[in-house]
Amino acid sequence: MADVNDKKKQKAPEKEAAAEKELTILQPGAVPEEEDDPEAPYLASDMYQRIVALINNFESGLPDDMQAGGRLVSAGDITFSIQDIGYWDPNMIVFYGELSDGSAVELVQHISQLNLLLVAVPRHDDIEKPRRIIGFNRKNEPDIATDPED
Repeated sequence: MADVNDKKKQKAPEKEAAAEKELTILQPGAVPEEEDDPEAPYLASDMYQRIVALINNFESGLPDDMQAGGRLVSAGDITFSIQDIGYWDPNMIVFYGELSDGSAVELVQHISQLNLLLVAVPRHDDIEKPRRIIGFNRKNEPDIATDPED
């Protein structure tokens, strides 16, 4: 039995180094530095940029009479056209759109709960005009509590 345990303890140095690089253990309340993992989306603005890129890429393969829509399977299989996206840092994403009957919809989603299925839906605007590019007017949402315009 001692032989098996001794062999488990003896790892190749390169395997130990690789294992240490793959796993980072943070103490409770510790926030990883961005340079440790520059691809990790810690803010809603980071997630917003990724979602906008994904939607615009998705729409680039659609015919002119279709646009990106979102399907929320967890909310009773609701499908809506995505007209725009906004965010509130540090952690809220807002999808603006329309249901198939034309009624307005806003989906407020925490970035940790984000789960959106992109689907093609018919356009209801003037098809002769180019499709509106989502995220073209990049601005974050006003903070409701401190917005001086209200």
